[in-house]
Amino acid sequence: MKLIIVDDNSEFRDNLRFFLEQKLNHIVIAEVASGEEFLALNETIIREADIILMDIMMNQLSGIETTKQITWIHFNLKIIAVTMHIEKVFLDQIIEAGFKGFVLKTNIFNTLEKTLNDVYCGNLHIDETLIN
Repeated sequence: MKLIIVDDNSEFRDNLRFFLEQKLNHIVIAEVASGEEFLALNETIIREADIILMDIMMNQLSGIETTKQITWIHFNLKIIAVTMHIEKVFLDQIIEAGFKGFVLKTNIFNTLEKTLNDVYCGNLHIDETLIN
């Protein structure tokens, strides 16, 4: 899979990129530190991505707002919300914004492979901690 990482924490991005490329054998085609940087990416790169991993809580332009803006232009993008927040209030906002999946940062290395596969196959994937 070809992926884009959008997260304002550089250490987290580095660890996630390593996991995706070295452990799951995926390709990270771009990584950016903000919603603004993501929206400024070349359209070709955005369309080339199979999945976008988007932090929902970033400074200035949140991942939720970024996703709303980009899915207005590219409604078929597969974007997975990545967050530390487990409040159920986020679930409605995430689905409404156009995310196709949700994964918690605290458990990402255990759940990301299944989430990626589910979303890649066209299924909605929500972390089990929000469903139970």
